[in-house]
Amino acid sequence: MSDPEGVPLADYIRVVRDQLETAQQEGAGRGVKFGVGAVELEFEVTMAREASGRGGLKLWVVEAGADGKHSGGRTQRVRMTLAPTDDAGRPLSVTDRLPELPR
Repeated sequence: MSDPEGVPLADYIRVVRDQLETAQQEGAGRGVKFGVGAVELEFEVTMAREASGRGGLKLWVVEAGADGKHSGGRTQRVRMTLAPTDDAGRPLSVTDRLPELPR
């Protein structure tokens, strides 16, 4: 089976991670701090066999508005909740600390 027209699920999650890291970097040294709570994702996926020698199955995030069938596979709606943390396992924040509390 050829690759569906979509994004592999791992790539989709990698982009979310990259965007959170970018927000952290851009927020460094800023006065306002935002904690990141649960990140809820909802998308439609289709399952396809991997073309490489390893075989196996791979989930693909498909374009919104798919008609229920995509590249010979059926789509499923998936909801996923991620809890982002830093390297030490602490809840993620996207900016630096406030120099003092707002009044």
